[in-house]
Amino acid sequence: MTEDTPETGTPETAGPGPSEAEDWIRAFPVVPPAHADLPPHHDHCLGCGPANPHGHQLRARRDAHGVHAHHSFDSRHVGAPAIAHGGAVATVLDDLFGFLLYTVGELAVTRHLAVDYLAPVLLYTPYTLRAHIHARDGRKLHLRATIEDNHAHVVTTATAVFLIVDIDHFLTPRHTTPHTDNAPAATTPTAHEDQQRPHMDRP
Repeated sequence: MTEDTPETGTPETAGPGPSEAEDWIRAFPVVPPAHADLPPHHDHCLGCGPANPHGHQLRARRDAHGVHAHHSFDSRHVGAPAIAHGGAVATVLDDLFGFLLYTVGELAVTRHLAVDYLAPVLLYTPYTLRAHIHARDGRKLHLRATIEDNHAHVVTTATAVFLIVDIDHFLTPRHTTPHTDNAPAATTPTAHEDQQRPHMDRP
């Protein structure tokens, strides 16, 4: 029998199993407006999970416009020397968008994410991240975000489309024939959506 280690993706590091997943999805509360601090999506989330040693452990707060967070990238996220990898930056922005779902109170997944890198995002440098809901069109949420340095210079912008789904999307994940955005909410993910990480692990 192989010894359980972090390298082999053990239950300790691999995240919740099927029954646990159902528990944390069904237990998701709409965070009351009076609560500025928003909880992580779940303990093993790559973007914000406190139990994920490889993650960013992002912490976000609600504000009058949406959500914001403070974050610094470190040597785990290096791309070019001294610069954060673009994929690491996109991961954090995608997760920040996920925190907006607490203000919506519905489950959703990433349909589209676009990032504009206006300047290098440096390692070991504090940044402020902000995200807000720009518009809603049926099941589609149109989101926008920025990353600013300490001089209020915007170094990165992002836009995203999240698609509202129902709980079965996460409980019975499988590939299906893609559906149109105007169709009724799917009970299973489309092939494209199945590639996206769920962002409302505790909706």
